[in-house]
Amino acid sequence: MDIVFSCQACGQHLVIDQAGAGLVVECPECGKDVPVPNPAGSKPDVSAQNKERTVALKWTPPTRDEPKK
Repeated sequence: MDIVFSCQACGQHLVIDQAGAGLVVECPECGKDVPVPNPAGSKPDVSAQNKERTVALKWTPPTRDEPKK
């Protein structure tokens, strides 16, 4: 299930997988930090008029650093 939300600074619509709930991501439009809401939060209006402003984010879990040799 995807989480649909908006940047509080510029209004850019964002979509992220539910695994990203609670993270803070960088808005690709304005570069500000945006907290990802929990899935129970309200969704913004993503009507046909606004769909072209929606950006899908892909969350990739951090990898552990390789041990030094």
